[in-house]
Amino acid sequence: MNTARPIAVISHAHPSISKGGAEIAAHTLFHGLRALGVPAIFIAAVPETERHRLDLGAGEYAVFHAQERYEHLYQLAEPAVARQLCAVLEATGAEQLVFHHFLWLGLNSLRDALALPGRRGLLVLHEFLAQCHNHGQMITAGTQLPCSSASPSRCGACFPTLGRQRFELRRRLVGEVFDQLDGFISPSRFLADRFIGWGIPAERLHVVENGLLHPGQPAPPRPASGRFTFGFFGQLNPFKGVDVLLGAAERLASVEAIEIRIHGNVIGLPEALQARLDRLAESLPQLRFMGAYENDQVATLMADCDYVLVPSIWWENSPVVIQEAYAAGRPVICSGIGGMAEKVPPGVSGLHFRRNDAADLARVMQSATDPKLLAKLQAGLPRPGDATSMARQYLAAMGLPLAAAEAEAPPPARKPNRAGSRRSG
Repeated sequence: MNTARPIAVISHAHPSISKGGAEIAAHTLFHGLRALGVPAIFIAAVPETERHRLDLGAGEYAVFHAQERYEHLYQLAEPAVARQLCAVLEATGAEQLVFHHFLWLGLNSLRDALALPGRRGLLVLHEFLAQCHNHGQMITAGTQLPCSSASPSRCGACFPTLGRQRFELRRRLVGEVFDQLDGFISPSRFLADRFIGWGIPAERLHVVENGLLHPGQPAPPRPASGRFTFGFFGQLNPFKGVDVLLGAAERLASVEAIEIRIHGNVIGLPEALQARLDRLAESLPQLRFMGAYENDQVATLMADCDYVLVPSIWWENSPVVIQEAYAAGRPVICSGIGGMAEKVPPGVSGLHFRRNDAADLARVMQSATDPKLLAKLQAGLPRPGDATSMARQYLAAMGLPLAAAEAEAPPPARKPNRAGSRRSG
């Protein structure tokens, strides 16, 4: 590999359009590499309908897609998406490719990009989409129970109208593209072990925790007032445990010492759950729905809370909200499963409750109104890594020591032909 050529960080979304953890982690890596002096570009898949909202920075590119024409079972995008991606890679000369997700890009785009001469690639695993057709959540489609392993027979039973044979084909297609990759990165040990159990050789998988672009300094503890504020931050969708949180709020309606704030944008909430959220936000005096927020506001908003709530009903991997909570100096109360349980040692930096159990969440929240317990948890908070520490670990996973990867950036490339948008790099 020619180390003077840029590293391409490729994401399924751009943070100016959506605020999910995967695109934020990808963007953080891009900035971390550039802060180290390593040439890097950022390529994001963007819905054609959102083109007007896109805000690209220096060294950033976009490839455009139509969400309604994406094939979700086999994870395939229109051929035009692959052509756009390959055009950007050829125009910029990027050879080392780091894919954060393949949703919207499509497995076919990864395949075609890796087939270009001299290209090598890593895939960052953010959830279970390679294994699970149910939005990559490893939650059964009917009963909404955690699924411990994926196989064509189990997936066929979960989606009986599709059947086993289609899932056998899906597994082969994923495997063929995965065989082209040099390796994989997982932000949690939990997710890594799940993929090793699924068939990825352990020696091909590196665990690298996500960093934060600007961790800052943790806020001091809030002045004692006898009232404890619990904050939820993130996307409001069924997998994030919004109904569990609302159930806990109902059970805590008479506890004057507790206030619950819900920060986030609504994405795909069932109509009944949306109506319930609206009704309880109006009727429960201690429950406040604060609406969407920008990423640069999260530290300030968390500083106004005593605890951060992560009530997800799926396994999660390495929720960026946990890193943000630690950076803000706030302990976490989370479901005691998966990557959440790994990132929040109980009694050290937070507390666990039983997954999908509103009564147990209410019990844990009430126990958390002990000032001595809060002080103990605040003292046990770890400091999250920053963008440059994350980038250094990625370089090591690529087999590129920093000294070898640092190089003067090449002159600006010609503008790609029909390969999306870019600003000056």
